[in-house]
Amino acid sequence: MKTLYLHIGRGKTGTTAQQAYLGRNRDALLAAGIDYLLAGDRGRGVGHQEFAKSFITDPPGTMIPARDPAGIRAETAAEIRASTAPALLLSSENFPLADLDALADWIAALGVELQVRVIFLVRSQDELAESEYNQMVKLMRETRSPAAYADALEGADYAAECAAWAARFGAENIQARVYDGAAGDAVARFLDCLPARDLPAPEDTAQDAGYANRSIGARALLAARLLNGIEIEARQPLYRKLFAGFAAAGDLPAVLLSAAQARALRDRYAESNARFARAYLDPAHPACRTGDLGGRRHDDATRDRLFAAVRALGLGEAGLIRETDSARR
Repeated sequence: MKTLYLHIGRGKTGTTAQQAYLGRNRDALLAAGIDYLLAGDRGRGVGHQEFAKSFITDPPGTMIPARDPAGIRAETAAEIRASTAPALLLSSENFPLADLDALADWIAALGVELQVRVIFLVRSQDELAESEYNQMVKLMRETRSPAAYADALEGADYAAECAAWAARFGAENIQARVYDGAAGDAVARFLDCLPARDLPAPEDTAQDAGYANRSIGARALLAARLLNGIEIEARQPLYRKLFAGFAAAGDLPAVLLSAAQARALRDRYAESNARFARAYLDPAHPACRTGDLGGRRHDDATRDRLFAAVRALGLGEAGLIRETDSARR
């Protein structure tokens, strides 16, 4: 029996760096018995986005649908059938949106005996909300305040996210890890879920962040959010120039929640996090008891200091922060 690894994200847990590593080290992975499939990725290290999207029946408005769903499925199927490796790997943060019944049926129809294992990384919901908001303002014309965005945060109930995958492929086949924003070891945490050892060491992942995933500062974020409300030709080239200018001038980190607000947001998910941790993390992980996943880039004192500096810009109600909002009370 072969093993099919499905790396399903979550987004904002280092997936861009992880996929870039996989693309760079495909030969080493293959020598270690793991076939990082070329179909869709083409060796570029961008993941199998088109394949995952081919199973999404109701894509969000911000998503470009798969260009040739039948074609990418056929190409992937042919590669799986032809592979002689004991393990195969597909990676896309779009998998959580897929129709799991359709995906499971497709796997069953391959005619290859496969054990499916699901790799899922999670992140403390306060920093997840800030990071995702940053990206959505930069790329997707988001105009809501950070607090309003956090109130509508999707895919952050990790116990619920995993339940459907566990029901389909078995809870014992879910491999979960917690992303640590301060450690800078997202690639290593991902590789820990694979059976291969002695793989090439991860390089500095800063080069892998790419424009789409590189966070912008507080002033740049405010400028983009305001400009998102009007029609502009050649928006992204303009934004690139603006962001580069703010960065060169020494922009502030876009910390948009105080320590109290961040804690209130985490508390909303504490019960779900504890269930998730008990089901899928090491039993010794503190989240099993507290529901706090940890792994945050900023401690409370640093967060409040940076938050105060952002607020001192005078952004207030019309800008990035709602003065009275406690973010998900």
